[in-house]
Amino acid sequence: MNLRRFLVLAALPAAVVAVAGCGGTTLQIQTAAATKTAASPSPGASSRCDATPWTGAISPQGRPDSLDAGDAGAVYVWHDEDGWHIRTTDERPVDHHYTGTIRVLPATESFADIRPVRNERDDRVFVDANNVLHYDFHTFASIDGADFRVTCGDRRPNVRERLAFHTEFDGHPISDRVRIGDSKQSPKSADFAFVRSV
Repeated sequence: MNLRRFLVLAALPAAVVAVAGCGGTTLQIQTAAATKTAASPSPGASSRCDATPWTGAISPQGRPDSLDAGDAGAVYVWHDEDGWHIRTTDERPVDHHYTGTIRVLPATESFADIRPVRNERDDRVFVDANNVLHYDFHTFASIDGADFRVTCGDRRPNVRERLAFHTEFDGHPISDRVRIGDSKQSPKSADFAFVRSV
């Protein structure tokens, strides 16, 4: 691309820019009002943050053993050295709708390196303008999910990052369809939280 074309494209408003790729795929860019852009941590900063374990009423540490497509229908949540992971699956090959939100506190922190996992056209993962991650998965007897990290820029004493989860299954708050960490225990409520260890 020559400089003149670059300058013309750079001058277009972000709401109307679409980049056409091979095979007719189009990348649509949303305006800043629609989604929040996370601050870019320094290279490797978010991965260094995830070397620190998180705690809660149930430990989120470690991938659930033998998690495969078609396992007991649930939202599986865990943390390891690669960050946070959410997966949904179900035993029956019918549509089950898993939705939820994850809020990070303090507000100075943000989500980073968000990656959808095996998602299809009707699955969504996004962070809104209030720094809340939303997931919306239509899961059959397969696996849908997302991976992400949480920044750790606020290093003041006694300040620990907190993730607050809310989970729903087919439009209703659930706790019995949530499995946490390698123990696969369910929380007592559809609302549960974890804090980063110091």
